[in-house]
Amino acid sequence: MRSLVAFINRMNIGIWLLGIFVAHVLLYLLLGTATWLATSLLATAFYGLVLLVAKLVASRYGDKEHIK
Repeated sequence: MRSLVAFINRMNIGIWLLGIFVAHVLLYLLLGTATWLATSLLATAFYGLVLLVAKLVASRYGDKEHIK
C-alpha cells in the first residue's frame, strides 16, 4: 500500500491528464464519434477529478504514516 501511495504522491497530474486526453481523442476519432472533442474533454475532466481525489487521499494517508 505504501508503494501505491508513494506513486500517487509523486505523479504529475498534468502529464497524466495530457496522456489521458490524447488517448481519448484517438479512441473517439477511431470510433468515429461526431462529438469527439467534447467527449474527450468530458472524459478527461472526469479522470482529472478521480486523480485529484486520489492525490488528496494519498497525501493524507502519507501524512498519517509519517506521524507513526
